[in-house]
Amino acid sequence: MNSKTLRIFVVLSVLLMAGMVVVQYFWFQQAYHIQDRDFDRRVTASLRTVCKRILDVNNNSANELLRPVRRITANYYSAQVNDTINAEILEAFLKQEFAKSDIRLNFEYGIYDCLTDNISKKTFVCYAENCDPNDMNTHYDFPKLDIHNYYFGVYFPDKQLSLLGDLNNWFVSSAVLVVVLLFFVYALMVIFKQKRLSEIQNDFINNMTHEFKTPISTISISSEVLMKPDILQNPERLLSYASIIRKEAARLKKNVDTVLQTANIDQKIDKLKLEEVEVNELLEELCLNCEPIFKEKGGQINLQLQATASTVKADRLHLSNVIHNLIDNGVKYCEQTPLVTLQTYTQGKELVIAVVDNGIGISEKDQKHVFQKFFRVHTGDVHNVKGFGLGLYYVKEMIEGHKGRIELKSKLNQGSEFRLILPLLV
Repeated sequence: MNSKTLRIFVVLSVLLMAGMVVVQYFWFQQAYHIQDRDFDRRVTASLRTVCKRILDVNNNSANELLRPVRRITANYYSAQVNDTINAEILEAFLKQEFAKSDIRLNFEYGIYDCLTDNISKKTFVCYAENCDPNDMNTHYDFPKLDIHNYYFGVYFPDKQLSLLGDLNNWFVSSAVLVVVLLFFVYALMVIFKQKRLSEIQNDFINNMTHEFKTPISTISISSEVLMKPDILQNPERLLSYASIIRKEAARLKKNVDTVLQTANIDQKIDKLKLEEVEVNELLEELCLNCEPIFKEKGGQINLQLQATASTVKADRLHLSNVIHNLIDNGVKYCEQTPLVTLQTYTQGKELVIAVVDNGIGISEKDQKHVFQKFFRVHTGDVHNVKGFGLGLYYVKEMIEGHKGRIELKSKLNQGSEFRLILPLLV
C-alpha cells in the first residue's frame, strides 16, 4: 500500500469512526431525553393525584388548581394545595402514588408553611436497601419559591443514576463501539509499523545490494584481467590486481560477518564469556588502537577517566566491539575534524562509559529509532556513509545482555553522547 492510498484510507476510516461516535452520542442523548420525559410525566401525574386526594381528605376539592405541579429543576418538583397539608398523610399518599407509577426511588419532601413563610417538616423517604435517611449528605436544601400558598416539594436525589441505569443496552452498545475504536487504533498502529518496517527492510536490501555489488564487480573485472595471457609478462600489474581482489574479498567478508553477527546476536548473548574487565584499561587500549584512524583524518581522541572504580563483569571482546562501534560512528558521521572523548565516572553502584563526538548529531525524531535493527538516518536520497543499520542495534542488545542500559543525548550539528551504564563489580 503506497503512502497516498494509506493516507486516503486513514482519513476515510477516521471520518467513519467519528461519524459513528457522533451518531451513538446523538442516539444516547435522545434515549435519555425520552426516559426523562417519561419520568417527568409519571411524577407529574402522581403528584396531581396526591394533591387531589389531600383536598378530598380535607373536604376542600372545590379549591383544586388547574396546574398544581411544576418542575423546578431536573430533580425537584413542587405541588400547590390550597389547604393545610398533613405530613403523615402526604407521605403515605406519595408512597402509594409513586408505587402505582412504578417510581421506586429515594425521595425527600418538604412542606411550605404559610404562617412561618418557610419550608418545614423535611423528610427523607428510603426505597433502596442501603439508604440511610439520617445521612446529612442526603438532605436537600429546598429553595423557597415565589408561591404564597400551601405547597410541598419533592426531590429525587438518584434520578439521573436511575435513568442511566435504564439505558443499559445503550451502555453495552457504547462499550462495543469503544472496543471497535480501540481495535481500529491498534490496526492503524500495526499498519504504520509494518509500513515503516517495510521501508527499513527495503533500505537494508538496497544498502546490502550496493555494498555487495561493488566489490563483486571489482573482483569480477580484476579476475578477467588476470585471465589474460599477457598479464604474466607484467608481474607488477599482476600483483596489483591480486591485491585488489584480496582487499575486496576482505570487504565482502567484513560485510557478511556484520550481518551474521547481528543475526545470531541472541545466541551470542547467551554465550557471553563474562570476566572481570577493568574498563579504564580497556579504553586506554582502544584509544591507542584508534589513534592511526584519527591521525589519518587529522582528528583527536581523548580520555577522561574519572572513575576510581571501573571493574565490571563483561565479555571483553564484545564490550570492546561496542565501544569501537561508537568511536567509529563518531568518525564516520562527522563533517569536520573528528574529535571523540571517552569518559568514565561512577553513578551510585553503576559505571558510566560516555562516548562523546562532534559529529552531525541525530534529530529527536530519529533518536527513537536509531537502536532498531536495519534503521539508518536518512540524509536525502543518498546515504553518505556505508552500512546496514546494524551497528547501534548490536550496541544496544549487547549492553542489555550485560544487564546494563544505553542512553543517548544528541542534537543536530552539535554532536552526540552515548552513555553505556553497567553495574559495577562489588
